[in-house]
Amino acid sequence: MKNSLRLFAGLGLVLLGACQTLPPPTGDLADARLRLEAAAAANAETHAPVELQFARDKLAKSEELIAAGDHVAAARLIAEARADADLAQVRARAAQLRAELLERRRSNDALRAELLGRGAP
Repeated sequence: MKNSLRLFAGLGLVLLGACQTLPPPTGDLADARLRLEAAAAANAETHAPVELQFARDKLAKSEELIAAGDHVAAARLIAEARADADLAQVRARAAQLRAELLERRRSNDALRAELLGRGAP
């Protein structure tokens, strides 16, 4: 029983030491920034402001965690920030597509009315 406890304690220390030696997730951080910029360029500020702000907040917090040396927690937050930025970009694009669809429907209705003689004076 004591040997198993020592074994588990030793394994725990090894795993803890491995977590402490993870390099900073700088590549993931750069990717998250690019996704955030893409979301902003897609007009997410207007169409998905909550998701965009979540991504910004998580990215800022992950930078603090990297500076503090907590690379595991930073990597987790970076992954969440990337997902939030992607969601913001998709929602912004969906809003743009809905607006385009509405405009095309209006245009089609006007053409239909004109063709059927209702648009003529």
